[in-house]
This record gives sequence, structure tokens and C-alpha cells, in this order.
Amino acid sequence: MRLRFLSVGQSSFVFMSRSGVTFDHPAAEAVAGMAACLDALAAANVWSLPAGELAGLLVDVEVVARRLDAARVSLAAQAELSRVAEHEGATSLAALLRARADVAPGLTKTRLRLHAGLCALPVTREAFADGRISQPGATAVCAAMESLPAGLPARFTAPVERLLVDIAAEEGTVAVSRRAAEIVHRFAPDELARREARAAERDRFRLVLRHDGGVSFTGSYGVEAAAHILPVLNAYALPDPTVDGVPDLRDADARYAEAFVRVCQAAAADPNAARRNGELPHVNVTISLESLRGELCQLPGVLDHGAVLSAEATRRLACDAKVIPIVLGSAGEPLDVGRATRCWPLAVRRAIEARDQGCAMPGCDRPPAWCDIHHRKHWADGGHTCADNGVLLCGRHHAIVHRDGWLIELVDGKPWFIPPAWIDARRAPRLHSRFKTRQLDDP
Repeated sequence: MRLRFLSVGQSSFVFMSRSGVTFDHPAAEAVAGMAACLDALAAANVWSLPAGELAGLLVDVEVVARRLDAARVSLAAQAELSRVAEHEGATSLAALLRARADVAPGLTKTRLRLHAGLCALPVTREAFADGRISQPGATAVCAAMESLPAGLPARFTAPVERLLVDIAAEEGTVAVSRRAAEIVHRFAPDELARREARAAERDRFRLVLRHDGGVSFTGSYGVEAAAHILPVLNAYALPDPTVDGVPDLRDADARYAEAFVRVCQAAAADPNAARRNGELPHVNVTISLESLRGELCQLPGVLDHGAVLSAEATRRLACDAKVIPIVLGSAGEPLDVGRATRCWPLAVRRAIEARDQGCAMPGCDRPPAWCDIHHRKHWADGGHTCADNGVLLCGRHHAIVHRDGWLIELVDGKPWFIPPAWIDARRAPRLHSRFKTRQLDDP
């Protein structure tokens, strides 16, 4: 029988079937009663409540909301069991609720999974239904119970569940996970070590270079990595001391954002830091000398990953930087070592990075740190190791140039790429767009 909602009264919730028969149901009357109570709450002048009573009311509302969450979990499970979606012509219960009530499909699936977990945990189910623990708390208890080692004696199962429910009610969901880990270690220490190893294998740090030159990142680390990360970041993220009675007004996210930058700055200043291409971590910024001095010319700086930086910001970086005139090298080193070596000296690499500012293959945006220097005329064929014979190429395009027979010509300090005939019968030279924008400044 398909039901259609007609109206909500103060004491009844009336439905009509397709045949036109109307009837009441205790569940419908209960929902109608809740709706009426919410109307009364919305109409109440809560501003007149004393602060203490308002605090109590807030807690009571949260408990009611928890019980309502439990009802939604139970109703969703019954709807799935009764095949409501099929009866209503929907592909799934999640699709039905998304269309009818704007419920995210993932939320419906979460409720169904939680109900399945609660079936074997009567203490948790009762605490959730009573509003003693929240839906996240119930979910945490279910996950914790599933994580218990197989070797846990059966007589401990019920006491552990009651303990975790009490922790969820009194201390929250984070404490549930931590106490569960302690229980695992107590009864199966080797299992905890194996889980930590598996978690470490999932450590990820995903860094994305945005189109505006900034970076965004997401990631996750296991317990062992967190033991190294948190103490350092926490130390750098402390609020600044109060100055003239004004406290540090930054929120935690802002403080940790700055802390991450400061950790990177400290690492770059460490003489024992990891090196790349023979150099300590550093930032390359290409800017005209006039702009750096703050004279009339105000051309922007260009970072080594191609992002544009204002002349003012570049000067701020230069306050603490070692300024090296790239064209001359850091100590007037020659930028042509001829046939003496196949390896690229640091001064030559700096000159090529300043010129190419990343992989020079048209369409590629890989930064200099990800690139090799390619001999335009191969060293084995008599090519020199000099700036005019070198060009930056990322690993992928370095392999393509060698494999497919691309030619590279340097014209007015710009590397032009000539494709093989099978790619372009005309073999028209191609130039990276970063060099085209520079031409706008050429006289």
C-alpha cells in the first residue's frame, strides 16, 4: 500500500492510500507530536531563560537530536528491509531519500552500515536509542569492537562494550578509538604492531601546484609519523605572546599554516639538510636588478616553478636571501666547461634554470627541481657542457626527446623544439608559452 502525506495535526499524522482510505499509525502520531513540539519551541521566547537554564536546554536538545538520529537509523534499516525503494520506483533507498528529502546518499549508506553493526551490540544500540551517546559515538564503538583481536576471550566482549560505551558518553569518540587501541595492545601486541605498519604504508602527502602559483595539500599519517610531526608543529604553532594587552587573534588553522612555513624555512637553513643537484633547499627568484633595488622598474619576480611574484614580495624574500647574479655565477665561475666533464656544474645549472624556469618542452609545467639538463648536442657526439648547449627537460620529456628524435635549437636565448616529421610533416618549430610572454617585454 502506497502512503501519501496529507497533513500534520496537533495530535495525529494522517495518511491516505491510493484507494482513498485514511488511517493513523502510532509512528505517524509520534512524528506529528515531535513536529508540534518543535513548533512550540520555535515560538518560545528563549531569550528570557536564565543562562544556567539555557545551558541545560541546549544539552537536552542535543540528547533529543541523538535519539532522533537513532530513529533515522532504525527507520532506514526497516525501509531497506521492506524494499521501500523498489515499491516507490527508485533505484535504491539512498536515491529515494536524495530525491524526496535531499539526504546525501553517503549519509543513508552510513546509517545502514551503522544499523548492521549495532545488531550485535545491544548495549551500544540501547545507549544510542536513549540519546546517551551520539551517532559518531555509536559508530566509533562499532568500529572499535570490530577492531578487537580475534584472540580476545569471549568473557571480555560484553565488559569491553560497556566500557567503550561509557567512554563514548563521558569522553567522546576520540577516546573510544584510543582506548580500543590500548585493549588491542593488551591482548594482542603483535596485532597492534602489524596495524601500525599497515597504517604507515598508507601515509600520503598530496601537494597540488595551483594555477595562481600557490600550493594546496592534503594527506594523512599514521601514529608513528604523527609522533614526529606533532611536537614540531605544535611548538611553532603556539599563540604569539600578548602585546600591550592584545592577544594573538589568529585561529588554530592560521597558526598551523604559518608553523608549516616556518618549519620549511628552518629546514632550508639547516646546513645538514637534504641536497638536490648538489644544493641545499633554496628558492630561485628571477628579477631585474632595478626592480630588486626598488627603482623605477617594477617588473615582477618569477619563482622557479613559474609563478609570478610581486616586486615587493620579492624584495621581502631578498632581505634574508643570498642574492646571486645568475649570469655571472655565484663566484664568477665560467658557464662553459667545454669537454672537461659530462656533469653539469652548479653555476651552469643555475644559469639554465634561470633561463628556462622549468621543463622547456611546450605545454609542460614541471618545475626546475623536477628536471634534468639535456645536452642539445650530445656529449658523446662532441657537445660541450655549457649553458648554450643545455636545456631543462622533465624526466618524461627527456626520454621523449631522445626516443623520438626531437631537435632543439637555441635562438636568442630561447629553446625552440622541432618535432620529427611523423609528428609534424612541416616540422614547424615550437616555443614554450613562458618564453612568448617574455617577448612582450623585449624591445
